[in-house]
Amino acid sequence: MEKNYNAELDFILEELIKEYENINKGVRFYAEEELLSTNEKINLSVSEKFGLKDWEINVLYYTLLLDKYIKSIDPLTISLEGLVFRNNGGYVQRLITQTKEAERLEEIQNDFRKYSFGLMIFTAIVAVGTLISAWYFAIEIYRYYVD
Repeated sequence: MEKNYNAELDFILEELIKEYENINKGVRFYAEEELLSTNEKINLSVSEKFGLKDWEINVLYYTLLLDKYIKSIDPLTISLEGLVFRNNGGYVQRLITQTKEAERLEEIQNDFRKYSFGLMIFTAIVAVGTLISAWYFAIEIYRYYVD
């Protein structure tokens, strides 16, 4: 079974953007709990929402790093390409776009096959007509010189 992690990757980028937006919104003076790092907060929210294991989340981070949508994993920082990519729809939208493009190309190929078959039939008809006219004129030339 093939699992698609596009929604999870988009969720990580979205949570990272939200975390950066809220990083300076307030200071907890009397917080009893220890402040979590950005990496830990996002790990926690991804594992709660999708039920992923730590190794799966690390693979997702590595994928984002290879795609250059995050700058580093520790500390977890998003790149400008990641911001732009997420605002353009992210991995889910990219998959939809690729699917539509593949369908469009397949439709173009099918149309090309139909038109090429029609062109082949037309060429065959022209070739048969040319042969018939060649035979006719060959017979006429033969009659002219023989008679």
